[in-house]
Amino acid sequence: MRLRKVFVATLAAALVAGVGFTSKASRLFQTPPGSLQLSDKVECFYAAGTRVSAAPSYPEPREIHVDGDVFIRQPASGAPLIVRTRLLVLTARGPAEFRVTARSNETGEQVEVLEGTVEARKAYASPFSEPDRLASGEVSMVNRTIDLMEKEKTDVMALRAWRRALIASIAPPDRR
Repeated sequence: MRLRKVFVATLAAALVAGVGFTSKASRLFQTPPGSLQLSDKVECFYAAGTRVSAAPSYPEPREIHVDGDVFIRQPASGAPLIVRTRLLVLTARGPAEFRVTARSNETGEQVEVLEGTVEARKAYASPFSEPDRLASGEVSMVNRTIDLMEKEKTDVMALRAWRRALIASIAPPDRR
């Protein structure tokens, strides 16, 4: 069990640093890991090679766009937060913490929920368009090539380890 924890922590650190698992295409826009705090206290912590942008008139609408790997913390708020990727439209209502893995050079994307609830639906027309309603400890994966969206359980310990490693690499101690 201890060996597994060491492996997960090492893998999380490698993913945060952007080494080992990136394709050549993802190197087209390499950015260092970083964070973004929006005017309504939504926090985005992102891995290397990620683009995160808020709608020009944010927080009206409360919408961000993601291409890459990002962990989002949403405090309690009256309006839902919309997160758009190439394949997914995510809606978080209330306090939530979740990871979005959505690289434009890969065929699949996913959202993992650590806390709160998130609705995941396809961002493209599909005859199979029923959204997934995700709670803590659940993941939704989508692949447009085969037009499949699937909901499963996620490894919460691995997700927490990834989050800790990512935030520790970019955030000052008081925001970890």
